[in-house]
Amino acid sequence: MATEVNAAKYSDRSAPTAGREFARRFCNLLVEIRLQAGIHKRIEKVIGDFAEEHANLRASYISRDVDDSYFNDGSCGWEAAAKGKIQGLAIEGDKMYEFLAFSNGLRMHATPLDTVMNVEELWLESGPSQPFAFRVCLYHSFPATTILTANSGEGQDAAVSFVQRLKYLRGF
Repeated sequence: MATEVNAAKYSDRSAPTAGREFARRFCNLLVEIRLQAGIHKRIEKVIGDFAEEHANLRASYISRDVDDSYFNDGSCGWEAAAKGKIQGLAIEGDKMYEFLAFSNGLRMHATPLDTVMNVEELWLESGPSQPFAFRVCLYHSFPATTILTANSGEGQDAAVSFVQRLKYLRGF
């Protein structure tokens, strides 16, 4: 009997879900921002717990490009703006979850999906021989904006896919 329970538990852990895939991809990028061991493990635990509670994501987005405006108020310290960052967005049910990992912490937000009132997409070429940058602003019904930035082709494809799914779910 104990063997059957353990086997069932193991298969539950190894079953791929959209939430686990989001957590795996997000945690794999944490190495790049060189976190202290304690912070790194805490973020992995928080993201892992999120994946267990929210297995059936409807859309997700992960990026190394994070808009500087998230750290302009100074509440996260100068390191947050100066060093590497990771942004993750996930939609499950009627909520959008946002995770920002940075050099000394993790910022999390959960927002009802129906608060997204407008989606603004901007393709910008900064110079004649420079690649395009993609920026998306999700304006909410309360004073807040969720910003996605993508400077590489792969990141832009992921952002476009996420925004298309978001628009579909919101009925835009």
